[in-house]
Amino acid sequence: MQRISFLFILITLLLSQVQAEEKPTAPPLPKEGYYIITYKNYSVNLEIDANGYEVRGGNSNDDSSGQADINYWILPGKNKIKIRLTERKGKQKETEGLSKEAEVKLLIGQKGQFPDEGLLIHHFQWPSNNNTKLGEWFEIEFNPPFNPPSHLWEQAEAITLTKEKEISVITFAKELTEILNTKDSKKILTWTQFRSKDTSEVRYYPYVEADELKSIAGMTKAIGSSWKLDTKNTKFTLLCNNQILSVTNQKGDPIITSKKGAAIPLYLSWIGGKWVIVR
Repeated sequence: MQRISFLFILITLLLSQVQAEEKPTAPPLPKEGYYIITYKNYSVNLEIDANGYEVRGGNSNDDSSGQADINYWILPGKNKIKIRLTERKGKQKETEGLSKEAEVKLLIGQKGQFPDEGLLIHHFQWPSNNNTKLGEWFEIEFNPPFNPPSHLWEQAEAITLTKEKEISVITFAKELTEILNTKDSKKILTWTQFRSKDTSEVRYYPYVEADELKSIAGMTKAIGSSWKLDTKNTKFTLLCNNQILSVTNQKGDPIITSKKGAAIPLYLSWIGGKWVIVR
């Protein structure tokens, strides 16, 4: 009887060991890298929003596939990715007989990897494994396993939009346009330095002031003093827990443009009692 009990215990231990060996272990979560969104859409329009930042607009009637690095827009704590599918418009609606499909992936990639080689965090596939209806927003919430190295979120105050704040933004944009038209690289850098430093860190690139001045000098040489500001129908949009303000026209285009087709997007934060270009 004791021998039978011993054999039973031995077999149980062996089986549990085999089961433990067969059970796959989850890969360790990375401590740095790039948050990447990849997407595909066929016969249906696709819109993607990351913490308020428009990764992909929903107005294109064309099939597409692409990717976007969203490290700039990742917040400490809870993050939200929103996805919406809508019907095609106009002539493109004639493709109703074709299969309507869309796929969005959120991954963490490492330097040197192709996007799909990264660690998959979330997967949205429509319609095969998602019953979201056309026109509805589908929301993904996640806490990042690591925060991209940014000093922005600890300094930027939550913005409450008031008429006074909007007027001060326009004043800031006017002054920035004037500075751009001086073609003085050092003066321009004083207005863009926070952005240059912080976005370099977020992308794991060292910030070198001499390189930044050289880049600004190249821009001013190519564009000259042709920057213009359009403040008609200005649109103010709060992003990233209200810590960033996007300033565009009603179509979502930049309000600072040049005759040669260049444009400067305005993403501002309120830091130390003043507006700062941050993205």
